[in-house]
Amino acid sequence: MPAQAAVALGGSTRTTSVDVGEARTPAVGSGDPVVQRACTTGDIGASGGADIYNWHGPSATLSVKMDLADGRADGRYAAIRILIVDMHGKTVQGRWNKVSGYGKHKEGWTSVKYKGGIDNIGVQVATFKGSRMMSYCVDLGGAD
Repeated sequence: MPAQAAVALGGSTRTTSVDVGEARTPAVGSGDPVVQRACTTGDIGASGGADIYNWHGPSATLSVKMDLADGRADGRYAAIRILIVDMHGKTVQGRWNKVSGYGKHKEGWTSVKYKGGIDNIGVQVATFKGSRMMSYCVDLGGAD
């Protein structure tokens, strides 16, 4: 079932559907990741990344293993989400996954498919205090 994701277009935000489902293990025969994306917010303490499997074209259903860590005991929390740029240049943002506390780590699998085709995919990692984003980084690109 399609999940809702925010789409940022020229300063406005719209909601669209992107298929994001739960996948507990990588696809059979997936081998090495097709691409890897990762970044860190530096001294603020959030780091995360994604191993992206099965990217064999814009309409592929991708298996994605995300991981996230909070490196500071500062009352802030780390968050990660998938970013997609479709074949027409539209940016689609997945939902935030969060972890809080020094040394806390979270990882999990998801599947991603977008009806507009996937031209670029990556991650956005951020540090939040409450609902306020304190810092962020992005690693986004095409198939390597």
